[in-house]
Formats: sequence, C-alpha cells, structure tokens
Amino acid sequence: MSFFSDQVTTVIIPADVQPIRTSRLYLRPLAPGDAAALFEMRSRPDVAEWLWPKEPHKHISESEAIIARKTFTTPDASGAVGRQFFFTVTRIDDPSQKVIGFAGINSLVPAPSVGYNFHPDFWGKGYATEAVAGIVDAWWKLGRVHSKEVVLKEKLFACCNMANIGSVKVLQKVGFTIYREQPAEGDVVALFELEVPTK
Repeated sequence: MSFFSDQVTTVIIPADVQPIRTSRLYLRPLAPGDAAALFEMRSRPDVAEWLWPKEPHKHISESEAIIARKTFTTPDASGAVGRQFFFTVTRIDDPSQKVIGFAGINSLVPAPSVGYNFHPDFWGKGYATEAVAGIVDAWWKLGRVHSKEVVLKEKLFACCNMANIGSVKVLQKVGFTIYREQPAEGDVVALFELEVPTK
C-alpha cells in the first residue's frame, strides 16, 4: 500500500517468509519465542529513549504484545492477514546465535514502514545498516499486484527521532531520504522515504 491514492500496489507476503542472509548476519522470521530477547532490549532505558512510547518494558507481556502486533491484520488483495515480514537478527559467526536486534516491516497501512532496534552492545558496528539493507532488498524482490496503472513509484517509509543520529545515518546509508520533519511528544521526528529501485 502507499500514501498516494493514485498508486495502488499490493505486495504479496508469502506464507513461508524465508530467512535473509547478509555478509555478517542471519535474519530469521520473528517468532513468539523471541519475546525474552526483545524484553532484554526493550526493558533498557537507553533503548526505550529512542522509541515511542519511551517507557522501558516492565514485564515480558509488553514484549509479547509487540511481537503479536507485527502480524498484519488489515485485509487486502495480498492475503497478508496473519502474516508478517519482521525478523530477529543474529550474527552468522556467533555459535550461540544470540539475538542482537530486530528489523522488518512494521505495518502495511497506510504504507509499508521499516522498523528496527538493536541491543546497545551492538550499536555503531554497522549491523543495523546491514540488516535494514537486507530487509529492503528482500522486500523489493517480493511479488506485486498492480490493481490499476501505477502513476507514482512504489515507496518504503521509515521514521526516527532526529536526535538519534545513529538511526538517521542507518536509514540514509540504505538510501532513504527525509521528506518531512515534524514535532512529536517534545521531539522532532524525521519521516523518510525510499523509492523502488529502477530495474
């Protein structure tokens, strides 16, 4: 789906979303059993500071609820209801396969939006950029149904706090550009967009 009324593109979300491999990372589809790893991250004040709401999780049930919300619920032609495109991130060279982050498509409506968060121990190492680039690449490779003539190019969207310089750089390195800045809860939020690459 898109923010634009004259562009109707439906992305086909497969029932069996495949893992994504990058040079250093392995991204596997998010599962309910990942709640403990998500809680470990989201219970930290230094992580919550960059999220909305900014309250650290106090109970694992809050993390379980976030995982449940990653499942698409809006009916459309793609048959996406009950499916998701969100992943846990681990390092390929880590035998323990410790979850270092999460990344994927948060929602399809009003438009597909990319989201991610990583454990602070792994900030500044390029993992978020690599994971988001892998998500974006896999997203563009999914099947499409165009229900009428596409006037505008399909886009992916993202947002983050402008004060979160690391996250702004992640999105810019992947190719996102800021199309608007707006105030939100005392912060300034940058809204990003990324056009489908030209074939």
